[in-house]
Amino acid sequence: MLALRQIHIIQDQQVLIKLPPEFNAYEKIEVIILPVESGGSNPLSAKEFVKRFAGAIPDFPESNLKK
Repeated sequence: MLALRQIHIIQDQQVLIKLPPEFNAYEKIEVIILPVESGGSNPLSAKEFVKRFAGAIPDFPESNLKK
C-alpha cells in the first residue's frame, strides 16, 4: 500500500498537496483530512502510538485458505 502523510497549514480554507512521482501510476486517490491536535506536528513515539491506537483495528477472522 502506498501512503503519504503530511501536515499542512490551512490558508483560506485550502490546502495544496504535491504528490510524489510514485502516485503517477494511479488515476484516483483517497484523501482523508484530520485536524492536528494542539501540540503541533511532533510525531508520536512508538509507545504513544500504540497507547493511542491500540484496539482501533479489529481482529481479522482466521482464513480458511490453505497455505
